[in-house]
Amino acid sequence: METIKEVLMRRDNMTEEEAQEAITEAKEQLIAYLVEEDMISAMNICEEFFGLEPDYILELYES
Repeated sequence: METIKEVLMRRDNMTEEEAQEAITEAKEQLIAYLVEEDMISAMNICEEFFGLEPDYILELYES
């Protein structure tokens, strides 16, 4: 499976730096959702930020 960065660079023609910024922003929001105990929003973070299925959440969480 492609990484989020690879998808963003291929699909959205982002530079590596732009893709990394988007990933960093999404990760910060994921942490905020978890702190707020908003699990539904946390599970939908990849859809919200990237239009990707929830499978990619592990990449955000682990990075």
